[in-house]
Amino acid sequence: MKAAIIGAGFSGRVHAAALAACGVQVGAVVTAHADSAQRFARQWNIPVYGTDLALALAPDIDAVHICTPPSTHGQMVRYFLEHGKHVLCEKPLCFDPAEAVALADLAEHSGRVCALTFNVRYHMACQKAKEILDSGRMGRVLLVHGNYLQEFNAFPAPLDWRYDEKLAGSMRAVSEIGSHWLDLAGWLTGLRATAVSAVFGCFHEDRVLKDGLMYPAGGGVEGQPIQIHTEDAAAVTIRYENGALGNVLLSEISPGRGNRLTLEVTCQYGSLWWNEEDNNLLHTARKGEGVNTQVFSFGNGFDDTFITLLKNVYAAIAAGRQTGDYPTFRQGAAIAAACSAIYESAKHGSAWTDVGEVGL
Repeated sequence: MKAAIIGAGFSGRVHAAALAACGVQVGAVVTAHADSAQRFARQWNIPVYGTDLALALAPDIDAVHICTPPSTHGQMVRYFLEHGKHVLCEKPLCFDPAEAVALADLAEHSGRVCALTFNVRYHMACQKAKEILDSGRMGRVLLVHGNYLQEFNAFPAPLDWRYDEKLAGSMRAVSEIGSHWLDLAGWLTGLRATAVSAVFGCFHEDRVLKDGLMYPAGGGVEGQPIQIHTEDAAAVTIRYENGALGNVLLSEISPGRGNRLTLEVTCQYGSLWWNEEDNNLLHTARKGEGVNTQVFSFGNGFDDTFITLLKNVYAAIAAGRQTGDYPTFRQGAAIAAACSAIYESAKHGSAWTDVGEVGL
């Protein structure tokens, strides 16, 4: 097996490390800038590098990993599927639900393996939670709630591509970290979201930029005035198809929260909950019986989840089948539909907004 990586940022590095752990050689790396392609190639011992996507079309390249900003995903997915490559794409699949459905259709008719990087599913505790919920012994799902809190956009915050709406779209917290939470909630429960109500918070639209870092305007730092319009945080309420209610708070500005994704599922006969910052603990409870905590003593971490995901994808490629244990473009289309509905709701006074037929 041999892969190509498109993009040399954080995601590209994560993919390169996971591919190495899986024994998959990276045959080419393509980036927007020749110098970054060269640096990445030297770091990971990649023989072919440059700025031309055609470098990833060599006959010995089996799969292409798209690790670029979301606005580029649709065009690249089409390009590589047209040339017969398997595709592993960073999330979100794209912004427009209709385009996402078209990409899912294209993937399914291509005969190629097409996967998204919703890696959180592959924590051992999440796999166990899925097993428990699928067994049915907890009964009907009633509530799904949690949060995803990170600090990387708290001040001072770097001004990167995530703030460029042409590259990252009209949302940040919802599409970047919220997509992970929405995928995990839908995958664990098997439920489709039918409607959402959301409110966004962009707490400092006016900012100053100094040495590549943003600071709040009027905070005593002198720099170039800039404006930011995408959300720092979002609060989302969800209606699920079986009548269950969901709720999630998303924040990229919470100091001290490195990567706090929490999710709790309340059922008729019990509850379970999990936190990615304590990723090898899974908590379950039944009324009157207290809390049971399962410890995964030989558990896994963030990097391991990517390795597991890639092993599953490449096992499907090797077997010549499109089915397997990996997040599909169809599931990515469901996330695109939910994110789009969340945006529309927030822009219209938190009005309840239908997710549409393509739901979680």
